[in-house]
Amino acid sequence: MSPLALWLVVASAALHVFWNTLVKQCADKVSFAWVTTVLGSVVLLPPFLFWRLVSTGSLGPEVWLWAAISGLLETAYVACLFGAYEAADLSAVYPLSRGAAPVATLLLAGVLVGDALTAPQAAGVAVVVAGTLLVGISAWRGGGAPHVSGRGLWLSLATGCAIAGYHLADRKAMGLNPAPDPLDYLFLMHLFMSLFVTLWAWRKRPGWAALASSWLQASWRNGRGDALLVAVFTPLSYLLIVLALREGNVVLVTAARNVGILFSALAGAFILRERITLARSLGALLIMAGLACMALSTA
Repeated sequence: MSPLALWLVVASAALHVFWNTLVKQCADKVSFAWVTTVLGSVVLLPPFLFWRLVSTGSLGPEVWLWAAISGLLETAYVACLFGAYEAADLSAVYPLSRGAAPVATLLLAGVLVGDALTAPQAAGVAVVVAGTLLVGISAWRGGGAPHVSGRGLWLSLATGCAIAGYHLADRKAMGLNPAPDPLDYLFLMHLFMSLFVTLWAWRKRPGWAALASSWLQASWRNGRGDALLVAVFTPLSYLLIVLALREGNVVLVTAARNVGILFSALAGAFILRERITLARSLGALLIMAGLACMALSTA
């Protein structure tokens, strides 16, 4: 895994945990999901329009197709993630979903995008997954997590499968010839995601006022500020992943994103006041060891 791809993933993970912490604390998660997704597309529109003046990336039919597929899978991710946060703590949801993602990606990457692993890379991924599962199982079995359920477990695993799906779709798009520019592609994907999230959220909160309630009924200090931060940092964090996917193996990128578990443990401890156990600490150390193995190995 190239140093550039690794640093892109680490930076993205820090931003990702930050906005996940804000999501965990919001009251109306469905409305918050819709507001932040639509706002994210609005935030991306000016950079997209400006960048199209100089961009030489392709926006052909295949790019639109993979952007639509990715947007649909991102919506499945949002639906499962927000449902999981209603049934489990951040420190349980995050590692379980992130642990499932590289396993699902590994099973499909060779067939769908032709990304294979060397033995040291596979060992690194296995260590990362083991550490991730150690963190997650510790939380699920009551190792300091006060709010976990079976529903939260299954939704967390479904979230991981959705992550694998949109990573593979985005890797496929970045491998097109000619390939799209990452910013152009991210905007198209986010546009489709806004459409699909609107359809999902409308079923749960019919009516525009209900959809926008987390914005309309909030103040800038309590609600609107958080929504705007999530709307900015969500696409920014994933732009870094799209750039990493252009640089390297989708399985390694998916596994490396689990560095966020270390960040989520810190966020859970210091922001959400969740207890961090010895098992979770050991799991985080395994994740770091796996990342080091992946970083030192070359394809």
